[in-house]
Amino acid sequence: MKKLTIIDIAKLAGVGKSTVSRVINNDKKVSQETKERVLEVIKENNYKPSQSAQNMRSKKNKVIGIINTRLESKSETKVIKNILNTLYEDNYDAIILESLFSQEKTVEHIEVLKNKNIAGIIIFAISTLEYNFLKKLKIPIIMVAKKVDGFTSIAYDDYGAIESILNYLIKNSYKNIAYIGVDNKDITTGFQRYSAYRDYTIKYNKENISYFGDFSYNSGYNLAKQLFLEEKQVDSIVCASDSIALGVKKYLDKHQIKEVLVTGVGNDPLIKFLYDDYISISFGYDEIGNLAGKAILDKINKKDVKDIIIDGNITL
Repeated sequence: MKKLTIIDIAKLAGVGKSTVSRVINNDKKVSQETKERVLEVIKENNYKPSQSAQNMRSKKNKVIGIINTRLESKSETKVIKNILNTLYEDNYDAIILESLFSQEKTVEHIEVLKNKNIAGIIIFAISTLEYNFLKKLKIPIIMVAKKVDGFTSIAYDDYGAIESILNYLIKNSYKNIAYIGVDNKDITTGFQRYSAYRDYTIKYNKENISYFGDFSYNSGYNLAKQLFLEEKQVDSIVCASDSIALGVKKYLDKHQIKEVLVTGVGNDPLIKFLYDDYISISFGYDEIGNLAGKAILDKINKKDVKDIIIDGNITL
């Protein structure tokens, strides 16, 4: 038997689709007579509205907006996957939008979410953006990855991650350490991670051998090429991310440079699969997703939610 839709119910009750929707959502503007007629048709046909569709129409919408920076980010994908698992367990749905590090796109996405009456928003915060325009919204908001003043945040300890790697290298007698990162305009992955390396060079009176590009494999490859063309004597390279490190490892492999240890941040299973000697920092993205999902639900339910700073752990 064909499953009836809201349009079928509307036809059987002799009303419009919007009227059925209002009845389902208990809109007081619908007359009692019309309401009873529609409810009778629903009962007779054992009609059950789609949970997702009902959520999208409800004034108390059980939908969470998620604005991430880039869909190709493996770390963000892991976090989002576990956010979704947590939301689904509580019968919430999600809308995922991509900011591409653009404030303009972020503002546009917020307008879209506002129009859909979403229950809350999770934002992968961008270090170069200001979020003051969100403070007027009467919508629960959780920031992920970066601490943002005025908002509940689940942030990574970026400085501590690089500091942990450097301490590991020092403990294991590595003395000439280079750094390959991203533009310092990126406050977290860029400036904070580089700052840990810069402070190391100052503390131990070491040469600051640092190079900056973007997150891509090609950037890592080209910066490694620049490092060795300049004939820098290094025994290890700390990378701001695993994607950069993969490019660096490719360059070292191609030129048969085996004596240099490469480290990074992210615990990407691909690079760990390809290179047994690779060392990375894991922030536990699965757990971050669970925490972010629980935090936004607690916020919606008006529970007290505190900032969380996530420490990185070395994976060998």
